[in-house]
Order: sequence, then structure tokens, then C-alpha cells
Amino acid sequence: MLKSHGTEQAKPKYFYAVGLALLLIVWLLCFADTLWSMVTIWLRSDTYAHGILIFPISLFLIWRKRQHIAATALQPAYLALPVLLLLVIIWFFANAVAVNVVTQLAVVLMLPVLLWLCCGWQQLKLLRFPLFYLLFAVPMGENLVPWLQDITADITVFALQLSQIPVYRDGLYLSTPTGLFLVAEACSGIRYLIASVALGTLYAYLTYTSRVKQAIFCIAAVIVPILANGIRAYGIVLIASLTDMKHAVGVDHLIYGWLFFGLVIFIMFFIGGFFADKQAVVSASGTANIKPLPKLVLLSGALVLLLPLLTSLLLPPLAQQPQYQVQPLQQNLTPVAGSVMLPKFTDSSAELAGSWQQQQHKIWFYAAFYQHTDDKKLVSWHNQPYQAAHWTAAGAERRQLHVANQQLTLQEMDLRAANGQKRLLWYWYGSGNFFSADPYLITAMQALGKVLHISQHGSFFAISVSYTDNPEQARTALNQALQQRMELIIAANATGPDHVDLAKQVSQP
Repeated sequence: MLKSHGTEQAKPKYFYAVGLALLLIVWLLCFADTLWSMVTIWLRSDTYAHGILIFPISLFLIWRKRQHIAATALQPAYLALPVLLLLVIIWFFANAVAVNVVTQLAVVLMLPVLLWLCCGWQQLKLLRFPLFYLLFAVPMGENLVPWLQDITADITVFALQLSQIPVYRDGLYLSTPTGLFLVAEACSGIRYLIASVALGTLYAYLTYTSRVKQAIFCIAAVIVPILANGIRAYGIVLIASLTDMKHAVGVDHLIYGWLFFGLVIFIMFFIGGFFADKQAVVSASGTANIKPLPKLVLLSGALVLLLPLLTSLLLPPLAQQPQYQVQPLQQNLTPVAGSVMLPKFTDSSAELAGSWQQQQHKIWFYAAFYQHTDDKKLVSWHNQPYQAAHWTAAGAERRQLHVANQQLTLQEMDLRAANGQKRLLWYWYGSGNFFSADPYLITAMQALGKVLHISQHGSFFAISVSYTDNPEQARTALNQALQQRMELIIAANATGPDHVDLAKQVSQP
């Protein structure tokens, strides 16, 4: 009996579909916690609520190419294995210190690599946009907020000066004859920017065939919302000034913001439509070159995905918690209760909070310690070196000091309060005997220590002082206090011969 050519082609395609489905099931089971962490952020955050739509949009874009998929060659690519292994290793290290954005990026990037491994480069090339569009589902971009706040404040001040409205800027506070305005995190425009880039990228893909036009529109989708948000902030200050603070404050300025953003996006898409390319109808005729799917591809891909689980089972238990010598440092402090002068850190193994008297200056000190044996993380958006509800940054720079026979790199923040109070803040992070102002370097050291089961922990230290006019006097006071007590800080951060139950070493009575 003769078999039809279509039947001969259908069986290999079926094996590829089943093989890819099996790899996706293993991927889903191995990284379910990471995927769920993305979903929880979509559900609770207005900034990232669009993430709920990204996967359905990607599936729709893939469905549009179903005829081309059927006509594209299928050939397993073992070259994808080292890339998949690299992503799994990145996920493993990032997960060790709960850096969610890195774990989520790694997990999402595994999807195109799995397609590449199972179905080959031609299929990946065909579906590269729908698959890489999934990156917009990852909640990221919070680190852009301070930069966007500064740009918004700059645009607002420039526009007010053009309007001949007197304005004085102190950090992120803008003072006009009518009132005081704060360019808060909610005013940074991060949600407008993320939404604009996600929508603009999709629009460019669907509207243009020219790579140049697609690139130009994507760049416009970045620049336009940033400029528009500055104009929006200017409009709020202008309306509030003209109406004696009766309008454009409170809830109505949020409504005004979304209406303005919607109008801007509509105009951008409307103008972009005049330059739309005629979508050419690409035929998907022809017979796909289908090579047999080796079982080794599925086994190797599944084994790589399972590596973190296998590694956790094979490694010995984590070492005992490190021993600290915090008592000398604690005894050197005058305890203080909760204060807006202190940083805001959560879920630490322990913290020290107090003050020193340095001549006529009161030096505020804070330290938070994080063990390597739990899932609490040192570097997080929850953990802030200053309380943003009370302070804004008027300036920031890295400083290097020679203290206690070592070079210490620290971050300096010049802070302002709504009542005009000024404060100079120095802070840095530690891991063992190593200190740095770079939180990402400390996080990498923590991850390496935890994965390799080396006793690595993380810590945060901050000192600050209030000043009136001269920041140099404040720097001198902080430097003197640090020179006198750095050895105590080093001893508290390093392991010692005598075990100290750090969880009980909390300075607040």
C-alpha cells in the first residue's frame, strides 16, 4: 500500500511538537516559582500590569505565522545546549540571592533557546520577534526611576522659566510662589515609558517592514513619553499655580496624567500610520526539510533544565551561620528609636541603629546584616539607604577614603527634606572583610558564596549628619567619625572566634 507524502511529513512534525511540548513542561515545572513571582507582580503593580497581556500577544503573533512555521525546516541544534546551560547557571546564581529580575530574564530567555535546540535555527529566526517580545513580561526598569525623576524636574523647571514663573529647585523639590511641589517616584513616568515601549515595539513590528522605520519608531517610543511626562509635570504645576492649588493636585492630577499619556500615544501612532509599509504577502509554499528528532536532544535539554535541582540535592548542607563580633560596636553607640534619619531595611537578620557625638555634630549610624543561609536579600527595592517619603537627593557621588589601612569606596548622597533640612549621607555594603559602594558586586559575592557553600554574608552600613550651609564641614565630621570607629565596623562585619547570636543583637530597646 502506498502512503501519501503528507502522511510521511506529518509524523516527524508530530514528534517535534511532542518533543518541544515535553521540554516546555520540564521548563514549567523546574521554574514555576520564578514564573509565579512574575505573575504576582503583574497582579499587584500598576506599572507592570501590562505583563498579563504579553504572553497572549506572543502566542497570537506565533499563530499568525502558522503557515510559515509548517514550511520552515526542522533540524535540532546542539549549539543551543551551551547557551541553555549558561542561562540555567545565571538563574542558579541569581536565585541564590533572590535577584528576581535576573532569574525572570533568564527563565524567559530559555524559551527561544529551547525552540532553537528542538526545532533549529530557521524556526528561531522565523519566530524571533514573538519570542523575544516576551521580555516585556519581565518586571524591570525600577532602576531608571531616579534618572527619570531628574529629567522630569529639569523639563519642568525649564518650561516654568520659559513661562516666566519663578521657580527654585532643591533636589526634587520645586518651589513656586504658589506652593511646593515634589517630583516623586510616581511622577517619574516609568509606567508611561514601559507601556509606550511595549506598545511602540509591537506597533513598529506590525506596521513597518523596513528595519530603519522600525528602529526610528522604537526610538520615538522611548523619547516621546519621557518628554511628554516632563510636559505633563509642567502642566500640573502650571494649572496648580494658576488656580491657587485648587486643581491638578491629588487624584485629579493622576487622571490628567493618564488622559494626557493616552492622547500622546494616539498622536504618535496616528503620525506613524502615515509612514506605514504595505505588508507584502509572503507565500509559505514548499516542503519543509524535516530531519529526525534524536532522543538525545530531549534528554540533554531536560537534563540541563534539571541541573539546579540535581545540584541542590547533591551538594552538602550549607555551612553554619557566620559568627559576628557586634557587641563592641553596639556598646559604642547611643541607641535611638525609629527615626526618619535612619535607612529603611526589611527582613534583616539583625540591625544596629544609634548615634555618635562628634564634637558639635550628631552622627547617625545604621547597620543591617543578612545571613547567607536564608532567602532574605540585602539588595532589594524594599531596602533603601534613606526614607524616600521624607528625603530627596540633591546630589550623589562616589568617594574613596583611606581608612583603617584600606581603601573604602562609599556612596555619598546630599539629601533634602520638605522643611528645608539638609543631610549628608555616606553608605556602603560589605561581605566578609570586603567593602564596596557597589551593591551588585556584593550581591555577586553573596551568590558565589552561597552556591559554593562558602560562608558569605551581606551587610549594609550608613552614617549621616545634618548640616546648614557648608557640606564640607559635614564631610569632615563624617570622616573623623569613620576614622575613629572603622575597626569596630570591620570587626562586626567579619567572622570571629566567639559565636554571637546575631539575631539577638538589636540595639533598639
